[in-house]
Formats: sequence, C-alpha cells, structure tokens
Amino acid sequence: MTLYAFRLAPDSSSLDDAEVVDQSRYGWEFLEQAIALWRLVDPPRAEAIAMIKDRASDSSDDYTRFGAADLAELVRLIDGVDDAIVAAGIVDRDWRVPPEHLDELARQVPGMDLTTERSLESKTHALGEVMINAVSLRNFLSDALRAGGVVVHD
Repeated sequence: MTLYAFRLAPDSSSLDDAEVVDQSRYGWEFLEQAIALWRLVDPPRAEAIAMIKDRASDSSDDYTRFGAADLAELVRLIDGVDDAIVAAGIVDRDWRVPPEHLDELARQVPGMDLTTERSLESKTHALGEVMINAVSLRNFLSDALRAGGVVVHD
C-alpha cells in the first residue's frame, strides 16, 4: 500500500493545504519487511519500529500519519539493517543466502520471492531484494523528513 510524502504549508499541520511531493507505492509493505529484517538480528529494534507504526496507525484520523519526530526515528531505526544482516552472516558480502537457509528465512521475512519461476541462484538473492526495499524505504522517509513534510498511509 502506498505511502505519500506531503510538504505541509507554512505554519500548518493540515493535509488540506499540503502538497504531495513523493510516493512509495509499496512503502507500507516495505515497512513491514524492514521490521521482519530487524527481527532477524535485533528484535528490540524491530519492536521499536513496530511500535511507531502501531502508534501512528492508532490515531483518530482516517489514515496513518508519521510526523517529523516519527520520520526521524524511523530513519534512524531502519538505517543499517543491510550491514547488520551481512555482519550476522545471514547473507554473504554479495547479499546471497545459502540455498539451505532460503525456506526458513522466507517464513520469517515477507516479500522474499521463492515461489516464481526462478533459478536457485536467483533465489539466493531474494533476501537481498527485501534488504533493498528497506534501504529504499529509509531513503524515502529521509527525503520526506528533509522536505519538511509528513508521510501518510491511507
């Protein structure tokens, strides 16, 4: 589901006067994937991300809204997940998973594509593809923060 980055009008917190400056078509799924990735190597960090997501989702608005403080914290928490997974030995330096670990990781990490017609060599990159999604999400959130905006999921 799409995340939208809005630039708020000066001295306003309303989306009525805001401008959409970017969108991440799969941003919500990427956020869930980032949580799953951190659960592999740092469960408390994953929980901190999940708590921000849940708190923003529980607002009285009809949509989920991440303000500047949430964006800054999400960027900080998501940052480095790729390096942490390499350091933990889950993937090698080329972001490949040993074939014998693919099925177990796919149960833990949504978004790993092991079901389509792919060679085994291609499937060893499935976790790396999810890692790229997390990096992409971090960049999207960071850009939204720099633009002085908020991110919304409806």
